[in-house]
Amino acid sequence: MGELRSAVDRRNKVVITYTRADGANSKRIIRPLGLFFWGTVWTLGAWCELRQAFRNFRLDRIETLQVCDERYPNEPGRTLEDMIAYEKKRMNDETL
Repeated sequence: MGELRSAVDRRNKVVITYTRADGANSKRIIRPLGLFFWGTVWTLGAWCELRQAFRNFRLDRIETLQVCDERYPNEPGRTLEDMIAYEKKRMNDETL
């Protein structure tokens, strides 16, 4: 988790191999935005370059992790604050 915390702080891109909920593996280049603990599981909130969208990745499903030297810019629409706003809206839409 230390590598991910550093990548979040320094805004380094990260390459992960991730096991999805359906068991399939997926390789992603992500922009890590924050680490979150949900009582029993840690997740990484990130901007996924493959999907061009915010995604949450469970740390226990990350098979491989490589922190890249490449840093990502603080772009409007792709920040932690934007992700939190997106998640709040998504949760509100689901309760309607």
